[in-house]
Amino acid sequence: MQKRKSQNRKRKHAKHKALTRSEMMQAVHSEDTKPEIIVRKALFQAGFRYRLHRRDLPGTPDIFVQKYGVAIFVNGCFWHQHGCKLTTRPKSNTDFWNNKFDTNIVRDIKTQHKLSLMGIRSATVWECSLSRDLGRADLTKNCADSTKNCAGQGMSVEMVLERLVDFIRSDEETIEL
Repeated sequence: MQKRKSQNRKRKHAKHKALTRSEMMQAVHSEDTKPEIIVRKALFQAGFRYRLHRRDLPGTPDIFVQKYGVAIFVNGCFWHQHGCKLTTRPKSNTDFWNNKFDTNIVRDIKTQHKLSLMGIRSATVWECSLSRDLGRADLTKNCADSTKNCAGQGMSVEMVLERLVDFIRSDEETIEL
């Protein structure tokens, strides 16, 4: 029995040997991600026109709806440490990763504050709230089991996007979905 476990561990790590960690990290993009495209399509269908990646605004929002003064961030749960099942921390090089994630969290808070001072409302849409459209049906179940609820728990993807549209038209200051 012990021998089988060690063989399984070896197989588990073997699938990553073809790609180096550097190559895997280079494949991660910050623009035009699947969750971002889902949100953009829904906003366009709802009649909103927007600008992408406004570099002149704090935090370079993924989507900016100028008519309503709303900046929308579509955050990956891993990179922004949401707290759901997608929020794992690598076990190797822990000091580097802990520092990186902590810095990301602080930067996100500062960005929200700067936007607020400029009179820009902000919305954060978490990757896990769009999980069904990303082909991760099991993720919603996992989020329900986690200690911190996923933003979209109990809501379908359509309901999350509908709530985002309602937020844009409202006068609420900020929202997390």
